[in-house]
Amino acid sequence: MEKQKLVQLYPDRLSWISTHLAGPHKYSQFIYEISAKGENASSIRFTGLHLEYEKANLSKADAKSLASKLCKEDSEAWKLLAKAMKKELCK
Repeated sequence: MEKQKLVQLYPDRLSWISTHLAGPHKYSQFIYEISAKGENASSIRFTGLHLEYEKANLSKADAKSLASKLCKEDSEAWKLLAKAMKKELCK
C-alpha cells in the first residue's frame, strides 16, 4: 500500500504535523509536540484525526474500540522508535 503524506515541520516549537494526502485514510491528520521533562527526558503529545471511509457508520462502541486499537498500535510504534534511537545513541 502506498501512502502519500505532507509533513510540516515546526522546529522552533519542536512539533510537526503529518497529513495523509492519498490512500485509505486521506485527510487524516496527526500532530506531534515534544516538550522537555527535566534535563534528560522529554514527552510527546499526540493529537490525531483518523478517518476511516470504509467504516463510516460505526457505532459508538465500535468507534471506541477502533480508537483503542489505533492508540495501542501507535504506542507500540513509538516504543520501537525509542528503542532504535537508544541503540543508535549508545554506539
